Amino acid sequence: MTITTTTPHLHRHTCAVFTCEVTLASHGPPALPFTDVEHRLRDLDRRFSRFRPDSELSRLNAAAGTWHHISDDLHAMLRHALDVAAASTDLVNAAVLPRLHTAGYTHSWATGAPHTPPPAPPAPVPPLHTVLHLRPRAARLAPGHHVDVAALAKGRWADDVITWLGPNSAASIGGDVACRGPGPDGDGWPIALPDGRTLLVRDGGVATSGTGRRRWGTDRHHLIDPRTGHPTTSDITQATVLARTGACADWVATAAVIGGHPAADQLATRTDVHHLWLTGTPR
Repeated sequence: MTITTTTPHLHRHTCAVFTCEVTLASHGPPALPFTDVEHRLRDLDRRFSRFRPDSELSRLNAAAGTWHHISDDLHAMLRHALDVAAASTDLVNAAVLPRLHTAGYTHSWATGAPHTPPPAPPAPVPPLHTVLHLRPRAARLAPGHHVDVAALAKGRWADDVITWLGPNSAASIGGDVACRGPGPDGDGWPIALPDGRTLLVRDGGVATSGTGRRRWGTDRHHLIDPRTGHPTTSDITQATVLARTGACADWVATAAVIGGHPAADQLATRTDVHHLWLTGTPR
């Protein structure tokens, strides 16, 4: 999804971070210059990428089985991961990383499509709270378990960006959007949805998740169902969510695709979820 407006007094900046397009927009000059925001995002990429062996996240994974000192930022992200796992009944589980590796997704998509290893037997992922534990400035992963926060981070970081940019701003990180304020014309920020429609969003977030992108082989994709340890085969292939925040829209869209219509029906009752647009097989 993209921010579509080009009206006068709009300040706009586009760059590539996290192997995806990032668009920043502010009505009037941004409170924090765009170049400084981009620098912060590149720093987060260095620190949280599972594809960088020297990242803070990779060092935590390498220390599985022991208590490991972590930054406040990573602590907050892992606390968010635990909260999301609880709210989604572990449909969105940061501990799926070993199953992503088993499916062949071992390197950044920017370096080429993953290989396709032989099919593996079902291997459910344990509930996140049983393998990840936190205490002040430290985390411990159970031996043999690793985490990836990619399914959670972009929406959360989009929320952060609009607090840096100012009271009338929007940010899209790989299509995960957060908006703040009335937008350039006073009726919301215009956000292009995957189906071609434009949605006006004021003080909220929009995210889309689906199985149509980042596919390889005949049936592999990046959305792992923790209940089986395999790429999801639910009856929803794409979900777009309008929610109170970008972080909420991000994980709810993922949970809807992984859990299918039964999960989507439950998620739609949340007070912080405003609307879901679902694509898939009829019930």
